Amino acid sequence: MIDAAALKWRRVRLPGGSVAIPSRADQPAGELDQELRLLMRALDRQPQAPLLEVGAWDAGLEIAANAAGWPDDGMLVPLNMGALESCQAGVGAWTVLPPDELLPAEATFAVVRAPHWLGRAGVEWVVRAAARALPHGGLLALLGDRARGIESLRRRLPPVVGPLVDRAAGEHRRLYVFKRQVDDPPPQEFPWTVGRRIAGREFTVCQHPTLFSPMRIDPATALLAENLPDRGGRWLDLGCGSGVLTAAASGSDRELTAVDWSFAAVETTRRTLTANGLRADVILAEGPPPGEQRFDVILCYPPFHVGPRVDHGPAARLIRAARGCLAPDGELRVVLTSAQSPRDLLQPHFREITPVAGAHGAQVFSCRQPGTARGRRR
Repeated sequence: MIDAAALKWRRVRLPGGSVAIPSRADQPAGELDQELRLLMRALDRQPQAPLLEVGAWDAGLEIAANAAGWPDDGMLVPLNMGALESCQAGVGAWTVLPPDELLPAEATFAVVRAPHWLGRAGVEWVVRAAARALPHGGLLALLGDRARGIESLRRRLPPVVGPLVDRAAGEHRRLYVFKRQVDDPPPQEFPWTVGRRIAGREFTVCQHPTLFSPMRIDPATALLAENLPDRGGRWLDLGCGSGVLTAAASGSDRELTAVDWSFAAVETTRRTLTANGLRADVILAEGPPPGEQRFDVILCYPPFHVGPRVDHGPAARLIRAARGCLAPDGELRVVLTSAQSPRDLLQPHFREITPVAGAHGAQVFSCRQPGTARGRRR
C-alpha cells in the first residue's frame, strides 16, 4: 500500500510544457530530470511501443510520454521497493515489474537514465538488463551526466548492444542511442562469487553489481561481523545486502531472518546462503518483516546515501523500526561510519548505548530497549 504522506510532487519542465511527477522524498529521481528533458527534446519521432525504462525511480518517463502523445504501452522496472512505490504512485497504463520478471524481446525502445552512483559495474548491469529486453533491431537510449562516466560507458557498449546510431547533448548531459544487433554479448566481467574469510570462518560470498560495495566486503560490515553478540535466539539482519552478516551470524542456536528492500539483495543473500549450506528466511521488505515477531538480536549497517546525496533519513527510520521489533531483552548491534552520528541516530531511541569496537573510521554499538536500560552512554 502506498503511503501518500511519504510522497512529494515535483513539477518538471519539458519541451511541450510541464508535468507533475510523484515520488518518495528519499528517492533521487529529481536529479535525473535533466536526462528526461534531453530525451523528450532530442527524439525527432515517437518511439515504437512497447517502451521500457530499467532502473526507474518513478513514473516520470510514462508521465512525460503521455504528455507528448507517445504510445501508452510500456514498462517501468525499479530496482528497490522505494522506487517501486514511486512508480506505482504515478503509473497509468504502463506495467511496473521487478527485474527478474523482465523477459527477452519484451520491449522495442528501452531507456536507461544511468544511475552513476551505482558505479561502473552497476550501471553496466542495468544497461545489459535493458538490452536483453530488446529484440534484434530494438533501440536503447542511454542518458547520463557527461562528468560521471557516461563517455566511458558509451565506448564499452557497442560489443554488448550494437552500433551507436544517434546522439544528442544538453544540460551537461549526453544521450546515446544504440541499435540492438548483438544477440550473444560477452558476459559481464564481474566476480559474481568469491571466497572470503569472515570473522574467522571461510564463506562463499555471492555478489551483485548494483549492491553497496559490490566487489568486496566493506570494512564497516567486516567490523560488525567480527563483533557479534554471543547469544542464541531469533536474529534479524536488517538490510542484508549480499548476505555477509546473515552468513556470519549463522549458528545452531539461532533462527535467522534477513530483509532488504533491494530485489538484487534478496536474490543475492539467498544465493550466498545456498552456497554455504545455510538457511534463513529472506524477505523483501523496506524495514523489519511484517507481523508481531520480536527479535533477540538485530544487526544493521544503516545506509547514509540516497543516490548521490548524503541523507540520514533512511538510517533513522531503520533504527527506529528496529527498536520497535526487539524482544524486551533484545539488542540492536549496529555499525556506524564517521559520517553517521550516534547522538542523532541512536540516542533518541535507546537509553543504553555501549561502544563495542572501532576501526577504519567505523564503530560498532550495542543498543538496548529503554525498558532494559541501566543508563545512557554518551
